[in-house]
Amino acid sequence: MAGKMRFVQMAAALVAGLLVVAACGSGTSTSSGGGAKKLKVAFLLPGSITDQGYNADGQRTADAVRTQLGADITVTASVAVPSQTDVYRQYAGRGFDLVIGWGGQFTDGAVAVSKEFPNVKFLVINGTVSNGSNLASTVQHAEQYSFVGGYLLAKLSKTDTVGLVGAQCFPGTALTINGVAQGAAYAKPGIKILKTYDGDFEDPIKAQQVAQAMIDQGAGALSGNLNNAWFGVFKAAQGGSKIPLVTEWSDNHQLASDVIASSIIKTQAKPVVQIVKAVQDGTFAGKVYEYGLTADWGPSVSKTSLVPDDVYQSALAVQAKIVSGEIKPQADETCPA
Repeated sequence: MAGKMRFVQMAAALVAGLLVVAACGSGTSTSSGGGAKKLKVAFLLPGSITDQGYNADGQRTADAVRTQLGADITVTASVAVPSQTDVYRQYAGRGFDLVIGWGGQFTDGAVAVSKEFPNVKFLVINGTVSNGSNLASTVQHAEQYSFVGGYLLAKLSKTDTVGLVGAQCFPGTALTINGVAQGAAYAKPGIKILKTYDGDFEDPIKAQQVAQAMIDQGAGALSGNLNNAWFGVFKAAQGGSKIPLVTEWSDNHQLASDVIASSIIKTQAKPVVQIVKAVQDGTFAGKVYEYGLTADWGPSVSKTSLVPDDVYQSALAVQAKIVSGEIKPQADETCPA
């Protein structure tokens, strides 16, 4: 019960911070010195920017768009998926040039409202929808980044089993989870891989229960695809034998430095800035924009003291083989039946 109360208190604090972010993001419309109208871009995030992960990357990307393109940015966090259509419609009706749904779970609202507002552009991150005119998506070849993380996960595992905690399964999230699984199997052929989608990116208690069940089944290392729910996985891993974790998006090991061994480093900032610039330049296309690991990306996994040097170097060697094409991770979008 005490653990549950701590999670409730943490959630309350996150919501309070979120309201401040949302308030600061609104009402910031300005014009350039010459009086030209700035591009207005709205970001709809599914969770709190304090998650040190997916939503935090949304805020970083919004900041990059503001800084690099001079756009007027509004960030609204913790948008409930059932409310997405109304939120899309509100921003489109307020004269925003581009509305970005930060995740494939924001697909339905973008499809519906893009038909109502043909002069407004819509972008779904980690989605697969497009209409040839004002609706586009991005596909980050997450399987490439995640393959490296999965390789490292298997090498760090204290057993011949690893666990992957997912939330909702759609093409973008399936690429991540299945990519980690492929990398783990490459590192240790025959390794047992436990995969569960619990349906909620934000609920740490539910994620803790799933992670603990995996540990009870022999998982010697854990990874996943979550937002605020990661905090539940941290708690499960910290109990007993300190199960190593591989998180994602940024080096966030300070959140649980005794168990977070590495993070899969990936960001949407660079491609999204390019797409927003296309809106600015009038070259936006209603298509699916694709991108993946490149030679200049830098390490796709972070290094902490929990990762032996030789293991880390072997993971970077796997990354180099993916970039060169020697290893070709499968873009597996399969979800459980």
